[in-house]
Amino acid sequence: MAGFRILTVGQLCRYVKSLLEERRELGDVMIKGEVASLTYKQSSGHLYFSLRDDEGLVRCVMFSRYVQKLPDLPEEGSLVLVRGAASLYERDGSFQIVAYDVQPLGEGRGKQDLDHLKRKLLAEGLFASEHKRPLPRSPQAVGIITSREGAALQDIIKAFRLRGYAGRLILYPCTVQGKNGASSILRALGQLEQEALCQAAVIARGGGSNEDLSTFNDEALAYGAYNCPVPVVSAVGHEIDVSILDLVADARAATPTAVAELLSPNREALRQRILGLQNSLRARALEQVSRRRNRLLQKTQQLLAKSPRERVEKNRQKLGFLVRLLEDGEKQKIRETRGRTLQLLRQLELLNPAAVMRKGYAIPMAEGRVLTTVKGLSPGQELVTLLADGEIISVVQSWKGNEA
Repeated sequence: MAGFRILTVGQLCRYVKSLLEERRELGDVMIKGEVASLTYKQSSGHLYFSLRDDEGLVRCVMFSRYVQKLPDLPEEGSLVLVRGAASLYERDGSFQIVAYDVQPLGEGRGKQDLDHLKRKLLAEGLFASEHKRPLPRSPQAVGIITSREGAALQDIIKAFRLRGYAGRLILYPCTVQGKNGASSILRALGQLEQEALCQAAVIARGGGSNEDLSTFNDEALAYGAYNCPVPVVSAVGHEIDVSILDLVADARAATPTAVAELLSPNREALRQRILGLQNSLRARALEQVSRRRNRLLQKTQQLLAKSPRERVEKNRQKLGFLVRLLEDGEKQKIRETRGRTLQLLRQLELLNPAAVMRKGYAIPMAEGRVLTTVKGLSPGQELVTLLADGEIISVVQSWKGNEA
Protein backbone atom coordinates (compact mmCIF):
# COMPACT_ATOMS: atom_id res chain seq x y z
CA MET A 1 0.00 0.00 0.00
CA ALA A 2 2.93 2.24 -0.61
CA GLY A 3 2.02 5.64 -1.93
CA PHE A 4 -1.50 5.56 -0.47
CA ARG A 5 -2.48 7.99 2.24
CA ILE A 6 -4.56 6.43 4.99
CA LEU A 7 -7.47 8.67 6.07
CA THR A 8 -9.68 8.51 9.10
CA VAL A 9 -13.44 8.55 8.63
CA GLY A 10 -13.63 12.07 9.98
CA GLN A 11 -10.90 13.26 7.60
CA LEU A 12 -12.70 11.75 4.64
CA CYS A 13 -16.03 13.37 5.61
CA ARG A 14 -14.41 16.77 6.06
CA TYR A 15 -12.65 16.42 2.72
CA VAL A 16 -15.84 15.56 0.83
CA LYS A 17 -17.68 18.36 2.60
CA SER A 18 -15.01 20.88 1.54
CA LEU A 19 -15.22 19.65 -2.06
CA LEU A 20 -19.00 20.18 -2.09
CA GLU A 21 -18.81 23.62 -0.53
CA GLU A 22 -16.05 24.75 -2.90
CA ARG A 23 -18.17 24.11 -5.98
CA ARG A 24 -19.97 27.32 -6.81
CA GLU A 25 -22.71 25.60 -8.76
CA LEU A 26 -23.58 23.63 -5.59
CA GLY A 27 -23.43 26.63 -3.27
CA ASP A 28 -26.76 27.98 -4.47
CA VAL A 29 -29.12 25.40 -5.98
CA MET A 30 -32.88 25.24 -6.61
CA ILE A 31 -34.46 21.81 -6.05
CA LYS A 32 -38.06 20.77 -6.66
CA GLY A 33 -39.46 17.82 -4.78
CA GLU A 34 -42.09 16.43 -2.41
CA VAL A 35 -41.70 17.01 1.34
CA ALA A 36 -41.31 13.87 3.44
CA SER A 37 -40.29 13.05 7.01
CA LEU A 38 -40.97 16.60 8.19
CA THR A 39 -39.79 17.35 11.73
CA TYR A 40 -39.83 20.69 13.49
CA LYS A 41 -37.67 20.95 16.61
CA GLN A 42 -39.34 23.47 18.88
CA SER A 43 -36.41 23.51 21.30
CA SER A 44 -33.94 24.70 18.63
CA GLY A 45 -36.33 26.06 16.00
CA HIS A 46 -34.64 24.01 13.26
CA LEU A 47 -36.61 22.25 10.53
CA TYR A 48 -35.64 18.84 9.18
CA PHE A 49 -37.22 17.19 6.15
CA SER A 50 -36.51 15.24 2.98
CA LEU A 51 -37.16 16.03 -0.68
CA ARG A 52 -38.10 13.12 -2.90
CA ASP A 53 -39.31 12.32 -6.40
CA ASP A 54 -39.55 9.15 -8.43
CA GLU A 55 -35.78 9.00 -8.94
CA GLY A 56 -34.28 9.85 -5.57
CA LEU A 57 -34.31 11.45 -2.15
CA VAL A 58 -32.18 14.09 -0.44
CA ARG A 59 -32.21 15.18 3.18
CA CYS A 60 -32.56 18.87 4.07
CA VAL A 61 -32.00 20.99 7.14
CA MET A 62 -33.23 24.56 7.61
CA PHE A 63 -31.85 26.44 10.57
CA SER A 64 -34.05 28.55 12.82
CA ARG A 65 -32.90 31.94 11.43
CA TYR A 66 -34.29 30.95 8.04
CA VAL A 67 -37.34 29.13 9.43
CA GLN A 68 -38.46 32.33 11.15
CA LYS A 69 -38.69 34.05 7.76
CA LEU A 70 -41.15 31.50 6.35
CA PRO A 71 -44.82 32.63 6.35
CA ASP A 72 -45.88 28.99 6.91
CA LEU A 73 -44.10 25.74 7.51
CA PRO A 74 -44.24 23.29 4.60
CA GLU A 75 -46.66 20.35 4.92
CA GLU A 76 -45.94 16.67 4.66
CA GLY A 77 -46.48 15.52 1.05
CA SER A 78 -46.52 19.02 -0.41
CA LEU A 79 -44.58 19.93 -3.55
CA VAL A 80 -42.01 22.68 -2.84
CA LEU A 81 -39.10 24.56 -4.38
CA VAL A 82 -36.09 24.63 -2.03
CA ARG A 83 -33.14 26.99 -2.39
CA GLY A 84 -29.98 26.07 -0.55
CA ALA A 85 -26.43 24.77 -0.61
CA ALA A 86 -25.15 21.21 -0.95
CA SER A 87 -23.18 19.97 2.04
CA LEU A 88 -22.25 16.91 4.06
CA TYR A 89 -23.23 16.18 7.66
CA GLU A 90 -19.92 14.91 9.01
CA ARG A 91 -21.23 12.98 11.99
CA ASP A 92 -23.40 10.72 9.83
CA GLY A 93 -21.49 11.12 6.57
CA SER A 94 -24.80 11.92 4.89
CA PHE A 95 -25.33 14.24 1.98
CA GLN A 96 -27.76 17.08 2.67
CA ILE A 97 -29.04 20.44 1.52
CA VAL A 98 -28.76 23.39 3.91
CA ALA A 99 -31.96 25.24 2.90
CA TYR A 100 -32.34 29.01 2.89
CA ASP A 101 -35.86 29.25 1.51
CA VAL A 102 -38.86 27.01 0.81
CA GLN A 103 -41.63 27.98 -1.63
CA PRO A 104 -44.82 25.90 -1.92
CA LEU A 105 -45.83 24.59 -5.34
CA GLY A 106 -48.93 22.57 -4.41
CA GLU A 107 -49.49 18.91 -3.53
CA GLY A 108 -46.85 16.38 -4.41
CA ARG A 109 -47.57 13.38 -6.59
CA GLY A 110 -47.04 10.97 -3.73
CA LYS A 111 -49.66 12.72 -1.60
CA GLN A 112 -52.03 12.90 -4.56
CA ASP A 113 -51.64 9.19 -5.21
CA LEU A 114 -52.16 8.41 -1.51
CA ASP A 115 -55.30 10.55 -1.32
CA HIS A 116 -56.63 8.93 -4.48
CA LEU A 117 -56.04 5.44 -3.03
CA LYS A 118 -57.75 6.44 0.24
CA ARG A 119 -60.82 7.68 -1.63
CA LYS A 120 -60.96 4.48 -3.66
CA LEU A 121 -60.72 2.19 -0.65
CA LEU A 122 -63.22 4.32 1.26
CA ALA A 123 -65.73 4.00 -1.57
CA GLU A 124 -65.24 0.22 -1.58
CA GLY A 125 -66.01 0.04 2.15
CA LEU A 126 -62.59 -1.10 3.38
CA PHE A 127 -62.59 1.58 6.08
CA ALA A 128 -66.21 1.02 7.21
CA SER A 129 -66.66 0.39 10.93
CA GLU A 130 -69.31 -2.27 10.33
CA HIS A 131 -66.64 -4.42 8.70
CA LYS A 132 -64.36 -4.24 11.75
CA ARG A 133 -64.25 -7.62 13.46
CA PRO A 134 -64.08 -7.91 17.25
CA LEU A 135 -60.76 -9.07 18.63
CA PRO A 136 -60.69 -12.40 20.48
CA ARG A 137 -60.61 -11.89 24.25
CA SER A 138 -58.13 -14.69 24.97
CA PRO A 139 -56.68 -16.08 21.72
CA GLN A 140 -54.79 -19.34 22.01
CA ALA A 141 -52.29 -18.19 19.36
CA VAL A 142 -51.38 -14.79 17.92
CA GLY A 143 -49.44 -14.39 14.68
CA ILE A 144 -46.77 -11.67 14.71
CA ILE A 145 -45.85 -10.39 11.23
CA THR A 146 -42.71 -8.29 11.57
CA SER A 147 -38.94 -8.28 11.15
CA ARG A 148 -37.08 -10.96 13.02
CA GLU A 149 -34.33 -8.47 13.93
CA GLY A 150 -36.56 -5.49 14.77
CA ALA A 151 -37.10 -4.10 18.27
CA ALA A 152 -40.86 -4.30 17.78
CA LEU A 153 -40.77 -8.11 18.09
CA GLN A 154 -38.96 -8.02 21.43
CA ASP A 155 -41.26 -5.28 22.71
CA ILE A 156 -44.33 -7.33 21.84
CA ILE A 157 -42.95 -10.51 23.42
CA LYS A 158 -42.06 -8.62 26.60
CA ALA A 159 -45.48 -6.96 26.80
CA PHE A 160 -47.31 -10.28 26.40
CA ARG A 161 -45.08 -11.90 29.01
CA LEU A 162 -45.69 -9.09 31.54
CA ARG A 163 -49.44 -9.56 31.17
CA GLY A 164 -49.14 -13.27 31.85
CA TYR A 165 -50.26 -14.38 28.40
CA ALA A 166 -50.62 -18.16 28.38
CA GLY A 167 -51.06 -18.66 24.62
CA ARG A 168 -48.57 -18.94 21.75
CA LEU A 169 -46.87 -16.15 19.81
CA ILE A 170 -46.01 -17.37 16.31
CA LEU A 171 -43.56 -15.27 14.32
CA TYR A 172 -44.01 -14.86 10.56
CA PRO A 173 -40.82 -12.96 9.65
CA CYS A 174 -40.81 -10.45 6.83
CA THR A 175 -39.26 -7.20 5.61
CA VAL A 176 -41.17 -4.16 6.85
CA GLN A 177 -39.64 -1.40 4.71
CA GLY A 178 -38.27 -0.70 1.30
CA LYS A 179 -39.59 -1.59 -2.13
CA ASN A 180 -40.19 -5.22 -1.22
CA GLY A 181 -41.69 -4.49 2.19
CA ALA A 182 -45.37 -4.74 1.22
CA SER A 183 -44.93 -7.94 -0.82
CA SER A 184 -42.91 -9.51 2.01
CA ILE A 185 -45.65 -8.69 4.51
CA LEU A 186 -48.27 -10.16 2.15
CA ARG A 187 -46.31 -13.41 1.87
CA ALA A 188 -46.12 -13.68 5.66
CA LEU A 189 -49.84 -12.96 5.93
CA GLY A 190 -50.54 -15.65 3.35
CA GLN A 191 -48.47 -18.16 5.32
CA LEU A 192 -50.43 -17.29 8.48
CA GLU A 193 -53.72 -17.86 6.66
CA GLN A 194 -52.52 -21.15 5.18
CA GLU A 195 -51.37 -22.60 8.51
CA ALA A 196 -54.61 -21.50 10.25
CA LEU A 197 -53.03 -21.70 13.72
CA CYS A 198 -53.79 -18.18 14.92
CA GLN A 199 -56.95 -16.41 16.04
CA ALA A 200 -55.49 -12.94 15.38
CA ALA A 201 -52.75 -11.38 13.24
CA VAL A 202 -50.49 -8.48 14.22
CA ILE A 203 -48.59 -6.51 11.57
CA ALA A 204 -45.92 -4.62 13.49
CA ARG A 205 -43.03 -2.26 12.97
CA GLY A 206 -41.18 0.16 15.22
CA GLY A 207 -40.76 3.84 14.55
CA GLY A 208 -39.24 5.23 11.40
CA SER A 209 -39.36 7.92 8.78
CA ASN A 210 -42.33 8.44 6.51
CA GLU A 211 -40.38 6.82 3.69
CA ASP A 212 -39.90 3.73 5.83
CA LEU A 213 -43.56 3.67 6.82
CA SER A 214 -44.80 4.15 3.26
CA THR A 215 -44.80 0.35 2.98
CA PHE A 216 -48.05 0.32 4.95
CA ASN A 217 -49.81 2.52 2.38
CA ASP A 218 -49.67 -0.22 -0.22
CA GLU A 219 -52.93 -1.06 -2.01
CA ALA A 220 -52.32 -4.81 -2.20
CA LEU A 221 -51.49 -4.93 1.50
CA ALA A 222 -54.74 -3.11 2.26
CA TYR A 223 -56.76 -5.76 0.41
CA GLY A 224 -54.73 -8.53 2.03
CA ALA A 225 -55.49 -7.27 5.54
CA TYR A 226 -59.15 -6.70 4.67
CA ASN A 227 -59.60 -10.25 3.34
CA CYS A 228 -57.63 -11.94 6.11
CA PRO A 229 -59.85 -14.61 7.76
CA VAL A 230 -58.78 -13.55 11.27
CA PRO A 231 -58.85 -10.06 12.83
CA VAL A 232 -55.83 -7.91 11.98
CA VAL A 233 -54.16 -5.44 14.34
CA SER A 234 -51.98 -2.68 12.88
CA ALA A 235 -49.11 -1.99 15.28
CA VAL A 236 -46.93 0.35 13.26
CA GLY A 237 -44.87 2.71 15.41
CA HIS A 238 -46.22 6.06 14.32
CA GLU A 239 -48.98 7.93 16.11
CA ILE A 240 -49.27 11.23 14.22
CA ASP A 241 -49.74 9.95 10.67
CA VAL A 242 -52.34 7.31 9.92
CA SER A 243 -51.44 4.73 7.30
CA ILE A 244 -53.89 2.93 5.03
CA LEU A 245 -53.19 -0.27 6.98
CA ASP A 246 -54.32 1.52 10.16
CA LEU A 247 -57.62 2.40 8.46
CA VAL A 248 -58.23 -1.08 7.06
CA ALA A 249 -57.17 -3.11 10.09
CA ASP A 250 -59.76 -4.27 12.61
CA ALA A 251 -57.87 -2.48 15.39
CA ARG A 252 -54.90 -0.17 15.74
CA ALA A 253 -52.30 -0.24 18.48
CA ALA A 254 -50.55 3.07 19.06
CA THR A 255 -47.30 1.22 19.73
CA PRO A 256 -46.23 -2.39 19.29
CA THR A 257 -46.29 -2.89 23.08
CA ALA A 258 -49.96 -1.84 23.16
CA VAL A 259 -50.83 -4.96 21.16
CA ALA A 260 -50.70 -7.06 24.32
CA GLU A 261 -53.35 -4.89 25.94
CA LEU A 262 -55.71 -5.58 23.03
CA LEU A 263 -55.15 -9.32 22.71
CA SER A 264 -54.11 -10.45 26.18
CA PRO A 265 -56.26 -9.70 29.21
CA ASN A 266 -54.37 -8.81 32.36
CA ARG A 267 -54.24 -12.00 34.43
CA GLU A 268 -54.73 -10.24 37.76
CA ALA A 269 -57.60 -8.15 36.40
CA LEU A 270 -59.12 -11.30 34.94
CA ARG A 271 -58.74 -13.11 38.28
CA GLN A 272 -60.43 -10.24 40.11
CA ARG A 273 -63.22 -10.23 37.57
CA ILE A 274 -63.72 -13.98 37.96
CA LEU A 275 -63.81 -13.60 41.75
CA GLY A 276 -66.33 -10.79 41.39
CA LEU A 277 -68.49 -12.91 39.10
CA GLN A 278 -68.21 -15.86 41.50
CA ASN A 279 -69.29 -13.72 44.45
CA SER A 280 -72.12 -12.24 42.43
CA LEU A 281 -73.22 -15.69 41.26
CA ARG A 282 -73.01 -17.06 44.81
CA ALA A 283 -75.06 -14.14 46.17
CA ARG A 284 -77.68 -14.57 43.47
CA ALA A 285 -77.83 -18.32 44.07
CA LEU A 286 -78.29 -17.83 47.82
CA GLU A 287 -80.95 -15.22 47.17
CA GLN A 288 -82.78 -17.58 44.80
CA VAL A 289 -82.53 -20.46 47.29
CA SER A 290 -83.81 -18.23 50.11
CA ARG A 291 -86.66 -16.90 47.98
CA ARG A 292 -87.68 -20.38 46.85
CA ARG A 293 -87.38 -21.77 50.38
CA ASN A 294 -89.69 -19.04 51.66
CA ARG A 295 -92.08 -19.68 48.80
CA LEU A 296 -92.01 -23.44 49.49
CA LEU A 297 -92.65 -22.80 53.17
CA GLN A 298 -95.56 -20.53 52.30
CA LYS A 299 -97.03 -23.09 49.91
CA THR A 300 -96.51 -25.86 52.48
CA GLN A 301 -98.32 -23.83 55.10
CA GLN A 302 -101.16 -23.16 52.66
CA LEU A 303 -101.32 -26.86 51.80
CA LEU A 304 -101.30 -27.86 55.46
CA ALA A 305 -104.04 -25.37 56.16
CA LYS A 306 -106.23 -27.13 53.62
CA SER A 307 -105.14 -30.64 54.62
CA PRO A 308 -107.68 -32.96 56.42
CA ARG A 309 -104.92 -33.96 58.79
CA GLU A 310 -104.41 -30.30 59.70
CA ARG A 311 -108.15 -29.89 60.26
CA VAL A 312 -108.25 -33.03 62.41
CA GLU A 313 -105.27 -31.72 64.36
CA LYS A 314 -106.92 -28.34 64.83
CA ASN A 315 -110.20 -30.01 65.91
CA ARG A 316 -108.22 -32.29 68.22
CA GLN A 317 -106.60 -29.23 69.76
CA LYS A 318 -109.98 -27.53 70.02
CA LEU A 319 -111.50 -30.67 71.58
CA GLY A 320 -108.63 -30.89 73.99
CA PHE A 321 -109.17 -27.26 74.91
CA LEU A 322 -112.91 -27.88 75.45
CA VAL A 323 -112.18 -31.00 77.50
CA ARG A 324 -109.72 -29.06 79.65
CA LEU A 325 -112.27 -26.26 79.95
CA LEU A 326 -114.98 -28.78 80.97
CA GLU A 327 -112.65 -30.46 83.41
CA ASP A 328 -111.70 -27.13 84.89
CA GLY A 329 -115.41 -26.27 85.15
CA GLU A 330 -116.20 -29.58 86.85
CA LYS A 331 -113.28 -29.19 89.21
CA GLN A 332 -114.47 -25.72 90.05
CA LYS A 333 -117.96 -27.01 90.71
CA ILE A 334 -116.56 -29.79 92.90
CA ARG A 335 -114.49 -27.26 94.80
CA GLU A 336 -117.51 -25.05 95.23
CA THR A 337 -119.70 -28.03 96.29
CA ARG A 338 -117.05 -29.22 98.71
CA GLY A 339 -116.83 -25.73 100.14
CA ARG A 340 -120.60 -25.51 100.63
CA THR A 341 -120.70 -29.03 102.09
CA LEU A 342 -117.96 -28.17 104.57
CA GLN A 343 -119.85 -25.02 105.48
CA LEU A 344 -123.05 -27.00 106.05
CA LEU A 345 -121.15 -29.59 108.02
CA ARG A 346 -119.73 -26.86 110.21
CA GLN A 347 -123.21 -25.44 110.69
CA LEU A 348 -124.58 -28.93 111.37
CA GLU A 349 -121.80 -29.53 113.81
CA LEU A 350 -122.82 -26.42 115.64
CA LEU A 351 -126.36 -27.89 115.93
CA ASN A 352 -125.16 -31.39 116.89
CA PRO A 353 -126.22 -32.22 120.52
CA ALA A 354 -123.11 -34.33 120.93
CA ALA A 355 -120.99 -31.27 120.34
CA VAL A 356 -122.92 -29.44 123.01
CA MET A 357 -122.57 -32.35 125.40
CA ARG A 358 -118.84 -32.42 124.89
CA LYS A 359 -118.85 -28.97 126.41
CA GLY A 360 -120.35 -30.37 129.64
CA TYR A 361 -124.02 -30.37 128.84
CA ALA A 362 -126.33 -33.43 129.24
CA ILE A 363 -129.69 -34.38 127.81
CA PRO A 364 -132.18 -35.89 130.23
CA MET A 365 -134.75 -38.26 128.78
CA ALA A 366 -137.78 -40.00 130.32
CA GLU A 367 -139.94 -42.52 128.69
CA GLY A 368 -138.12 -41.96 125.34
CA ARG A 369 -138.56 -38.23 125.24
CA VAL A 370 -136.28 -35.37 125.98
CA LEU A 371 -137.14 -33.58 129.16
CA THR A 372 -137.36 -29.84 128.76
CA THR A 373 -139.22 -29.21 132.02
CA VAL A 374 -139.48 -30.77 135.44
CA LYS A 375 -143.18 -30.65 135.28
CA GLY A 376 -144.79 -34.00 134.93
CA LEU A 377 -142.05 -35.90 136.77
CA SER A 378 -142.99 -38.17 139.57
CA PRO A 379 -140.93 -39.81 142.33
CA GLY A 380 -139.59 -43.23 141.35
CA GLN A 381 -139.69 -42.42 137.69
CA GLU A 382 -136.69 -43.75 135.72
CA LEU A 383 -134.51 -41.11 133.94
CA VAL A 384 -131.85 -41.58 131.27
CA THR A 385 -129.22 -38.79 131.16
CA LEU A 386 -127.24 -38.67 127.92
CA LEU A 387 -123.62 -37.50 128.19
CA ALA A 388 -120.99 -37.05 125.51
CA ASP A 389 -119.40 -40.44 126.20
CA GLY A 390 -122.40 -42.39 127.49
CA GLU A 391 -125.64 -42.28 129.51
CA ILE A 392 -126.65 -42.36 133.20
CA ILE A 393 -129.76 -44.21 134.37
CA SER A 394 -131.26 -42.79 137.50
CA VAL A 395 -134.54 -42.67 139.47
CA VAL A 396 -136.35 -39.46 140.38
CA GLN A 397 -136.56 -39.04 144.07
CA SER A 398 -137.81 -35.51 144.03
CA TRP A 399 -137.80 -32.57 141.76
CA LYS A 400 -137.85 -28.84 142.29
CA GLY A 401 -138.84 -26.20 139.71
CA ASN A 402 -137.64 -22.65 139.31
CA GLU A 403 -139.93 -20.12 140.72
CA ALA A 404 -140.81 -17.53 138.24
